[in-house]
Amino acid sequence: MAEGEVPEISPPEASRNGAGHVRNEDLPMLAAVWLAQGYDSDELRELAGMTRQEGQQGGRQLLPGVLASLGWPMRDCRNPREEIPWRGYWDAIAWAQEQMDRLLSPYAAAQKVIEVAGDVPDLWVLAGGERLMSLLRDWDEHRAERQQIDDQLREHLRSLREEDVPPLISG
Repeated sequence: MAEGEVPEISPPEASRNGAGHVRNEDLPMLAAVWLAQGYDSDELRELAGMTRQEGQQGGRQLLPGVLASLGWPMRDCRNPREEIPWRGYWDAIAWAQEQMDRLLSPYAAAQKVIEVAGDVPDLWVLAGGERLMSLLRDWDEHRAERQQIDDQLREHLRSLREEDVPPLISG
């Protein structure tokens, strides 16, 4: 992040990863951004009032207290599987996305996502299971339109994001 650039991370995101990609010296700026967005607590104001040098030296130690004061305590990673969105199924979906047009055709990648989403009822809607099923039916029935349908499958599968799905355990 360049000097003066405002970090883009919300308190809920920071609670999941400890704002790991934000440099210590940028934590006061992040706190100031959160204040401007309407978050408020004594701990947040303390962090926002630090200089960059103070943030470098002690900002990271204040962060857990700041997040807890905002209602977003940092996650305990001793049991990370419980915190994984898609209940631990994301790896299979990410693999299908990654292998699409390499090892898998868009049709086969969609089948993999349907298989995963079908195993967990909460995922069916979030993964767009009905849309994928419809596209696969169209692909089977309309040979002349397969290239267009492959493009639609690619677009749909690439739109799936791990962070769109809530973790197994909330707040």
